Amino acid sequence: MDLSTVKSVSPNKKLFKKILALLFSIAVIVVSFIVLNNANEAAKDTVEVLKVSQSGGIPAYVPLTDKQIKKYAIIRKEYTEDMILAEDLSSVTDKFTKYYLRDGSILYKDQLMEEKPLQNEWLYELGEEHEVLTLPYNFLEAGGDILMPGDKVRIRVSFEQEVPDSSGNPNAFVSTRTQMKTEVLFDSIEVRDMLNSSSHSIYEVYKEVLKLSEDKRQEVMKSNDFLKSIQPRSLLLEGTREQIDKFAKYNGYDGKKYLITILSRKNSQVILDQLPTLQREVESWINTTN
Repeated sequence: MDLSTVKSVSPNKKLFKKILALLFSIAVIVVSFIVLNNANEAAKDTVEVLKVSQSGGIPAYVPLTDKQIKKYAIIRKEYTEDMILAEDLSSVTDKFTKYYLRDGSILYKDQLMEEKPLQNEWLYELGEEHEVLTLPYNFLEAGGDILMPGDKVRIRVSFEQEVPDSSGNPNAFVSTRTQMKTEVLFDSIEVRDMLNSSSHSIYEVYKEVLKLSEDKRQEVMKSNDFLKSIQPRSLLLEGTREQIDKFAKYNGYDGKKYLITILSRKNSQVILDQLPTLQREVESWINTTN
């Protein structure tokens, strides 16, 4: 008998492989079932929160109404404690939005506030011993767009003054001549705000723009009307009573002219530093427009 024609058969080895393949398939099925079952259970374990439903979103500083929001179910694992639950709907209506809320976004507790922000809120913080005066000035001669609310400036005043024009003869008629004189009006005084050509607060203009959606804000800020609205024409200065009295004294001189210089920003709080992104956008568009 030719043994080379006989195939080497290992029935026990083949059977073992089949059993392993079967067990592996069963394990995959069981694991898949467990995963799908857990996912299904997790999907059933949901929490109802509130989200914005108003088309175009909700502007900043407006009272929230139940028509602007709706209930929305999320998986409990996605819920965080700073989200507003649907069951708290009645407690959040009539609260004011802090900033623009995008349509479809979930509401968070830190996005709402009890009261509407005050216009020119710094006036409410003004000390009783301080006063505010308005000083017209030349935008280009006083730092251009570098000068901002919150900056401290030194202001000198030049004015015409009548002085004796003596000829040296004590018996001669004493005549006078006009002489320009310059003195420091304010050694240091703070710019609290600026007014545009329409006498509107420039800081409030920025705040109004922030209420808009991002797309609308970019559209408005690229317009010529907006660029004109942020060009200052007058300064609102906060000073003591003594400083204001001094201003009133020199304000009566003829031919007066003010020289405004910017002081160090060390220990100053420039208002527009609160809006750095907005300020950079404005500056880039102004440069593009010019």
